[in-house]
Amino acid sequence: MRWLRVFLTLTVLVLLASAMLSRGYDYYRQDLVARAAHPDYRILNPAGFIGHGYGIVGTTLVAMNLLYLVRRRLANVLPPWIGSMQSWLHAHAFTGLTGSLLVLFHSAFQLRTPIATLTSVSLGVVVMTGLVGLYLYALVPKAGLLPLQGRLAQIAAHMPGVSRNVTEFVKTSPATDLPGDASLARALLTIPRWAGDARARRRGVAVAMRSDKLFRALEQTDRRLASSFVAELSDLAAAEVDTLAGAALLRSWRSLHRFLAILMLVSVSLHIAVAWYYGFRWVFE
Repeated sequence: MRWLRVFLTLTVLVLLASAMLSRGYDYYRQDLVARAAHPDYRILNPAGFIGHGYGIVGTTLVAMNLLYLVRRRLANVLPPWIGSMQSWLHAHAFTGLTGSLLVLFHSAFQLRTPIATLTSVSLGVVVMTGLVGLYLYALVPKAGLLPLQGRLAQIAAHMPGVSRNVTEFVKTSPATDLPGDASLARALLTIPRWAGDARARRRGVAVAMRSDKLFRALEQTDRRLASSFVAELSDLAAAEVDTLAGAALLRSWRSLHRFLAILMLVSVSLHIAVAWYYGFRWVFE
């Protein structure tokens, strides 16, 4: 299902970009001096009917994109019928990418003012950090220790000693946790500790399993089965570390992304204000 959403999003972006590029390809490939004499200049330049329309629609989508931040903030207040956080995240990614594409064509691939440059750079940085955040979100395990607990419950009837020993070991070896407001730098510096926690979990689970007589008997009769059994429970025990590490990295990265989005919103607002003052205020005078 996730790959289907990715495919549909990329398909829409490619079709939209192809349509806009085919409409103005001859204009966009001209240099800045030659564009002024092109027949499509009056409609495809950033202040033209179509070019400005790209900017309006793209900015609207970017503004709607920021509603995801409100949805996250009010997750415990808003009713469930407005959609799950995952659905809002997908909409957040789609509107952000589509809006950015429209803004790119609104600029007509030219940055002639410092404000336009600042707006484009800030938008590009926000998009890139958002894509990295989506990648981190996809990597973070969602279940934590639940698969291990379920597996131990399954084997408790056949190997109660293994189940008991592994459960006690996991309880006495907590993974490194970070506070909710930890910075991205602190999360990145904690990665070696998380890696060490995961290795310790895997070694400790193996030791805890081999301390059971019944499991040692299994190793003597079927070493391959016993090894796969150790590998399975070791990986499941390390999943909590992966979950904590991924969640902390994602949380700190999200804070950075949110800060950059606020800066982008300020630069976009300044860009709109300058364009309004120097280009469109006369309409209402």
